[in-house]
Amino acid sequence: MIKLEKPKFDQGQIINDCIMNLREGTLKQHISDSTDEIIRESKQYDLKACSGNLSSIMSRNSLNGGATKEDMVKIYDQKFASKGQGGRKYYDSIKLLAPNDRCPYCAQREVSTLDHYLPKSKYPIYAVTPYNLIPVCSECNKNKKARDFLSRDEEIIHPYYDDFTDEKWITADMIEGEPIAFEFDVKCPENWEETKKKRAHKHFDEFKLNKLYKSYAAEEFQGCLNGIKRVYRRGGKELAIDDLNEQIEDRNIIRKNTWQAAMYQAIIESEWFWNTYLPGAI
Repeated sequence: MIKLEKPKFDQGQIINDCIMNLREGTLKQHISDSTDEIIRESKQYDLKACSGNLSSIMSRNSLNGGATKEDMVKIYDQKFASKGQGGRKYYDSIKLLAPNDRCPYCAQREVSTLDHYLPKSKYPIYAVTPYNLIPVCSECNKNKKARDFLSRDEEIIHPYYDDFTDEKWITADMIEGEPIAFEFDVKCPENWEETKKKRAHKHFDEFKLNKLYKSYAAEEFQGCLNGIKRVYRRGGKELAIDDLNEQIEDRNIIRKNTWQAAMYQAIIESEWFWNTYLPGAI
């Protein structure tokens, strides 16, 4: 939900840096013999992702050069992700690709780790491929299922290759009653093709974004309500709505698609809030 710049690292150099201090043995030999294949498949990953064909990649447990799934996972865990190791500089650099440390999957929580878009348990050849490594929060990393994408429709949003930020598609409804709460959902623009709509819904559900946003919205609303009351006393409903619209415009400068803007819009559209709740709360 936040578009990121693709990482720009040399795949061959990453492999070399990861194995440079490995003792001579089977693991080092397997990875070394598989380097050309990893480089080649990294380029294919980029091409297929650019053309929307990542779901066509088949999972496999070993590489033609001899590297096994266990070898690739070990290289990632021990030489790429571990502090003080040769590949750690790439790990840290990829984490910094997220603006303001925001997780691109949920656009809310702080980045704390890297996610394998295609899981390394099923696609070990991409275990240290930068295009496949996404800076994310720990919760989104846990929520994302380690499975195959059987079709384009099933793919979650890929922050390096998909741009879902140009139009609003997250909406909110105010739940009338005490305490006031909000429910968030997906409402895609009508001009979107069906596949894009399905992927937006898939992403929203996979990362449990309604649950996440409604918890933050409950707290945000308490502060927001005091401001609404203050403006309402000064100039009534019209001025209060104008103020909320300005807050939406401010949010749109950051991103067009935020839960905060959706919440403010839900407040504006609630007749119950303006005609029943607010007059009694002043």
